[in-house]
Amino acid sequence: MKEIYLDNGATTKPADSVIRKMTETLEVAYGNPSSLHRKGSQAEAYIIEARKIIADYLRVDPGTITFTSGGTESTNTAIRGAVIKNRRIGKHILTAKGEHPATSETLKRLAEEGFEIEYVDIDRTGRVIPESLRDKVRPDTVLFTCLHVNNETGVIQPAGELGRILKEKNPNALFHLDAVQSFAKMPLRPVEWKVDTLSASAHKFHGPKGIGCLYIRRGLQIVPFINGGGQEKHMRSGTENVPGIAGMGEAVRTAVTDISAHEAYVKSLKMALYQAVLEAVPDAAVNGPAPEDGAAHVLNLRFPGVRSEVLVHSLEDYGIYVSSGSACASNKPEERSPALSALGLGRTEMDESVRFSLSVMNTQEEMRETADALREIVPKLRRYTRR
Repeated sequence: MKEIYLDNGATTKPADSVIRKMTETLEVAYGNPSSLHRKGSQAEAYIIEARKIIADYLRVDPGTITFTSGGTESTNTAIRGAVIKNRRIGKHILTAKGEHPATSETLKRLAEEGFEIEYVDIDRTGRVIPESLRDKVRPDTVLFTCLHVNNETGVIQPAGELGRILKEKNPNALFHLDAVQSFAKMPLRPVEWKVDTLSASAHKFHGPKGIGCLYIRRGLQIVPFINGGGQEKHMRSGTENVPGIAGMGEAVRTAVTDISAHEAYVKSLKMALYQAVLEAVPDAAVNGPAPEDGAAHVLNLRFPGVRSEVLVHSLEDYGIYVSSGSACASNKPEERSPALSALGLGRTEMDESVRFSLSVMNTQEEMRETADALREIVPKLRRYTRR
């Protein structure tokens, strides 16, 4: 059966060039990067190359890039490191509702440790209202953290404006941007946006799983949480995952070579899918921003009268893979879909919602075939539900 993979927000298929690069390091550059001999230097060269590729994309110094095991570790390190660094200032943390569990669960633990967590207001699409951030920043605010692109709805936060407001109100407050869903998919400018830390994960843009990175602004020292041999400038001790790092560097290089064209192509797929689905299922509704306003690769739709879990498995029978809620959360609708809950959707509405997430590996034909499948499936499921 032909497969149509539309769950790229959860993970992506590694690119062929990434697989070749990783295989090369496993077969040739298998030395320990910390070793002083030729094999060690050979492995280290792959790390240096990947670090430079990522730094060039972000327009930052290579020394500001720390490799981690992925987005969750990067975000945890950024948040906990920031509040420990800034605890002399206070214990007030600002964030937005609907954040990824990597953030929300970390903040929950910090609240248990005595930190005050406050939420900035969002509009009906999930976008942070800049004036709300301005009103809520205090002298004892140590951190503001938010997703750049929401993993469920695709809403894009105005990072540059938010960073400017934060620093104007409190120059000492740190700004962490979770860029897991936007990294290598659109231009990112952490220096211009006054971002202090930024997290990314390679498997979201056709790189390998188990590798990510954390940008830490030059001059900022945050507390590391993995200690040992002092690798990654003492920020992340442990022998480096050379194949993963090399694969991530190659994935970034491939993705950003013509990033505007890639983004435009994926956006065209999204709009084609949206129009085709509306023709097939006229009462399908959008959750979050209008399709033309959100991130190019995420489309969240609600199919009234159809349970998302049933629809996901029905589409799977057609070889089409989509998701309901976050792949990182539990089976409770309100926890599985924090972004939809933040938008005020009820339990039934959340349980009728499906996320389609696209990539450059998808095609226009796949969009039409997905809509055709929905045209057949949705009426059948509604008839079954009414019984």
